[in-house]
Amino acid sequence: LPKGLPVRGGVKRGKSGDVVNPFEVTARNKRPKHEVVNRPAPKVSSQSSLARALKERQTKLRDELKRSKKANAFVDRRIGANNSEMTAEEQNLARLVKERTRRSKRSSKFSLDDGDDDDAGDFLTHRGKNIDALTAKDHVILSDDEEDGGQLDAADTLQHFGGGSGGRGPSNPYGPSDGDATLLQQYSSRKTELDDLIMRRKLLKAERVKTKEAQVDAVEKMDESFDGLAALLNFRDKEQEIRQYNKARREGTLAGDDKEMADWDKEMRGFQFLERKVAATDRTKTPEEIAKEEAERLNELETRRLARMNGEYVDDDLSDISDDETNEDPAQKLERKKARLAENPEQLDGDSDEDEDDDLQPRFTADGLVHVDKDGKVVSKFGEEKDTKTPEHDILSAGDKVTACYHAKEQFDGQVTWYNGVISRVHRAKDGSVTYDVDYEDGDFEDGIEPQHVRPVEKTEEEVEQEDTKKQKDTSLKRKRQKASQKARNTMPFVFEVPTTLEALHDMIGEHAKTGKDASLVIERIYASNSVRLDRRNTEKMQNFYDVILRRFIAVGDAIHQSGNGGPELGRYEQLDSLTKTLYKMAQDAPDSAGAVWARRLGIFHSAHGKRLRDAEMEQEDDDFSAWPSTGVVLVLRSIGHIFPVTDRRHYVVTPTLLLLGQFVAHTPVYSLSDLAKGVFCAGLLIEYTKEAKRAVPEAYAFLAGVVRLFAAKTKDRRVGHASANLAAASEEDEFQELRASVSSFTVDNETSPRLSLERESINSATTPTTILLASLSLLELAIINMAGSVEAAERELFSAVSESVLALQPKHKSRPLPAFLVDKVGDVVGSLSDACKYDTARAPLCRQAALKKKQVIQSLAPRMENPEKYSLSKDKGKDATQVAADRTRRELKREKKAISRELRLDAAFVETERRAEQAKKDDAAKAKRNRAFAWMENEQATMNQQVTQGGGLLSGGGMGAARAKAKSGKLGIKKGGKF
Repeated sequence: LPKGLPVRGGVKRGKSGDVVNPFEVTARNKRPKHEVVNRPAPKVSSQSSLARALKERQTKLRDELKRSKKANAFVDRRIGANNSEMTAEEQNLARLVKERTRRSKRSSKFSLDDGDDDDAGDFLTHRGKNIDALTAKDHVILSDDEEDGGQLDAADTLQHFGGGSGGRGPSNPYGPSDGDATLLQQYSSRKTELDDLIMRRKLLKAERVKTKEAQVDAVEKMDESFDGLAALLNFRDKEQEIRQYNKARREGTLAGDDKEMADWDKEMRGFQFLERKVAATDRTKTPEEIAKEEAERLNELETRRLARMNGEYVDDDLSDISDDETNEDPAQKLERKKARLAENPEQLDGDSDEDEDDDLQPRFTADGLVHVDKDGKVVSKFGEEKDTKTPEHDILSAGDKVTACYHAKEQFDGQVTWYNGVISRVHRAKDGSVTYDVDYEDGDFEDGIEPQHVRPVEKTEEEVEQEDTKKQKDTSLKRKRQKASQKARNTMPFVFEVPTTLEALHDMIGEHAKTGKDASLVIERIYASNSVRLDRRNTEKMQNFYDVILRRFIAVGDAIHQSGNGGPELGRYEQLDSLTKTLYKMAQDAPDSAGAVWARRLGIFHSAHGKRLRDAEMEQEDDDFSAWPSTGVVLVLRSIGHIFPVTDRRHYVVTPTLLLLGQFVAHTPVYSLSDLAKGVFCAGLLIEYTKEAKRAVPEAYAFLAGVVRLFAAKTKDRRVGHASANLAAASEEDEFQELRASVSSFTVDNETSPRLSLERESINSATTPTTILLASLSLLELAIINMAGSVEAAERELFSAVSESVLALQPKHKSRPLPAFLVDKVGDVVGSLSDACKYDTARAPLCRQAALKKKQVIQSLAPRMENPEKYSLSKDKGKDATQVAADRTRRELKREKKAISRELRLDAAFVETERRAEQAKKDDAAKAKRNRAFAWMENEQATMNQQVTQGGGLLSGGGMGAARAKAKSGKLGIKKGGKF
């Protein structure tokens, strides 16, 4: 090729580096003109499966990337396209019907192009008719009374509107004539016909009017005669029939047909489906959101309480304060205020001051407690009565409307002129005199006017009413604020800090609580204000507070044992219920913290019990010594069943609690009835906690059987046969020898059975032995019924001690019979034992559980395949099956994670490449557009430079000739040479 000849695509070189002839390249790569058999074709390099998969993945990603920037999508709205139940024939038929409906006469009535008739062409229509085919008859507007169409024809139209021949010769609009009749004769004959036609129309119209009037008269006569006929008819009283029907239905005395119809109506109403309409509500809130709302509510109430205490009522509507006026004597009101001031002279009164005269405040001075006004002046000493003498004139206040004598002292000969104005300021001298500063309505003002020259303006009834209303509102507001301030001082705070010790909690309760309900409210507000759900940083202090609540629970339980419930003011049982709810909520908020506190507290209980057992081995001088835990500890163990689940196989808190209760029941010695009552209570807790899980508790069964044996009829039976060692030692005590005699002498005053109580007063009563025996029998009956059929036919061995103890009771002993209700309870226990142990059948020997037989499986003839689950590597040798499966799963997870990471990297790289390519394309287009703009601007600038250089020589058009001449002459500020 010659030098300088551009080669498209650059210079191409072969493998040897020589320049390749572009004509040969084009001829070699272009499509052959003719297909020749056995022509040698270049070998197509086949892509690998990995390359094909990668290319397919990139294609999909590219399409998804393009679609991601588009919001629209194709929706197939063809008839039947989205209905999978329609066949192709049904779809085509439905589409054909739709198309025929669209092309019907009604839809194509006003169509300009019918399309069905090729010869019809395009034409305009009016009311569905071709305009060219319309006649004069179609344009006549008929009246409502005319039934037939107009009779005007072409002749009438010609006479009315003309209608020249258009140069085509004469024409007769009335049709051909036989003779040479003139147009006047023809018009006369036509006029006669039209007159006859008009007369006939008038006659027809008159006949129609007459017929209509006759019809109206006939209808009116029929209506008048109907009143007479209606009076002869005897209508039914439907309301009376309905009342009789409803009464018969309530009494059940309906006739056969009516009853059948009523049953049918009732059945049909039952079949009716009434859609339940429920009002839309918010979603269920999370515990964190509920705790946050409660904390915000308490903080808002506390802020309002503090503001009211300080006399600040901004944005406070006082909606919770009622305005009930009390008919209190003023003397009593004054005495009550003096008592309040003497109690706390420095309290903030503010708007709650009850005096309606000057706002006086108490203050300590060198002379003692005095009253001072708002200016700090001493008004009177505390305890002295104020001078109630009325001044000679009423002292006005600033803002009052008055009429004043303008410069009264300067008026001539006593002539005065009064002007309306407003008092701007009141001056009070030391001698008691008063002067006023007045601003007049005309804009003038005067200072130092004496009272005799100032008169208050007589107010209208409307103004007086407005002032009274304002005073009433102010008085009501003042009274409300007073009550709000007093209520705020007497109200318990809504937000508390978390106490870290039990003593701090008791101090807080003693300061703010007056009843047991208030004490529970203090604890609830402490929890609500510092919940863990509000801030996880509260975990540590709330964990300490959890332990404080437990100690508070024990203290209240011990108080119940000492002095009972304490009446409605203390309500110790209600306090325990509230504490249990708070403990449950805190356990739900922070289970780990609650579990740790309970575990530590259970350890303390266990250590204390061990110490008491060691002390019990030595002789105790104290007669009230007991190795059993206190009532508060027993009650706090009772609350565990309400806080944690007791059906778990193993639980961090419940399982140690069961072991501790078992140790209490099995090892603790019994010295008194109080110990016996606590033992029965602990045994009841064991049975209660294991009831749902159907777990056997031999310690509880043995202890209850020993308690029942203490009430045996014979002394020998009471001392021998105890399954529990602690009760075997207690049977030798003299205190337990007369239990049977005490129960035998028990008489029931009312129908209710006595109940076991842990209060000291109840335990020391004469009914305690009876309640202990009744509670033991009830617990044994519950345990027997619960465990029946759950111990693999071992009920006889499990309840053998119970059976022997119940037999030793002998409820109908001659000398010491049991009360009737206890005899019935013993019978119930015996019946439960008989049903559970099945004494009437032979005892089946205990045996091991039979091994499960392998099921016979049909032999599979499917080919054996490699099972990936059983494939093992050399590195798995020496490991057990569990470890091998875990390692295999871990390797599979690792491989999958690596594969997913690799795919994500490839996709990310491709997406980034495509994004950059698209961005580069946009940038190139913008750059080209910008370059074109720059080129145009440079061209314009060059043209302007040329114009300046040539002195306006390039200017053409757009101006006057004189302007062009001046431009050429250079008198416009530019010389001919082109220089300034």
